[in-house]
Amino acid sequence: MKQVLIHMKPEAYDFLVKKNFAFDYDSEFNDEIDVIVNDVNYKDGNHPDMNGIWQDPDIQLCDYYGINYDQVNCIEAI
Repeated sequence: MKQVLIHMKPEAYDFLVKKNFAFDYDSEFNDEIDVIVNDVNYKDGNHPDMNGIWQDPDIQLCDYYGINYDQVNCIEAI
């Protein structure tokens, strides 16, 4: 299974603890929090669940995990 690395702002700490996400700090980037999650299949606007709405894949991933996209710095495949 493919995984992704989500680089998050330090303000996400309480949420990550509450939801039992495994994470680590990246002190090189001002205590940025790194979270690794399994990737999810992207549902484009043609998918029946999307009703013709096209969504950014990164936002869709965050929505799937309940992560506030405003607390994300970057998402990358690993």
